Amino acid sequence: MKRRDFLRTAAGAATALGALPGRIQGTAQEPAFTLWSWVSGNRDYDADDWRQQFARLREAGFHAVLSGGGNREIVSAAAHAEGLEYHRWFWTMNRNGDFWAKENHPEWFTVSRNLESSLEKPPYVNYYRWVCPSRAPVREYLSGRVGELAANPAIDGVHLDYVRHCDVILPRGLWDQYNLVQDVEHPEFDFCYCGGSYRAHILL
Repeated sequence: MKRRDFLRTAAGAATALGALPGRIQGTAQEPAFTLWSWVSGNRDYDADDWRQQFARLREAGFHAVLSGGGNREIVSAAAHAEGLEYHRWFWTMNRNGDFWAKENHPEWFTVSRNLESSLEKPPYVNYYRWVCPSRAPVREYLSGRVGELAANPAIDGVHLDYVRHCDVILPRGLWDQYNLVQDVEHPEFDFCYCGGSYRAHILL
């Protein structure tokens, strides 16, 4: 579907949904649903470009945008200027882009049943580098990172992704893509067996 057609369809949906009573509040004044859009903050846009994009979304009935990268201050300010909420997407256990953690705490990263670190040998794809939540310093670190984001007045909400370990078995439709047959749990995809994990005791 072309973007123009999508926005036109979304506008009609927003109008229809806005007329429905709120499910939680139970009032006729509040919409039953809010419409969101994912936006890539890595686009080469200045503040005016972002405002134009967000003005189109607002006119189409959208309420909020969700973004992960790019110049977050500019994106947030432009969203708020157009009456939209700005929410941050946060990679939780998958810390591939966390250069500080990778450099300073390689022991935080999950270990497969083959005793290989996901930092050094990521499974499936190169960005699958995960930390283990069984370690108290990991939990404290991630809590602090999310807390910093939540305390920022420019951010209306934080959305957590990758709140899990690596996929021990992929969906059947992906087996051919990775040239795999996962009818059992293979050790190179089974995590975590690091020193802080209860699974490590299975190997002792």
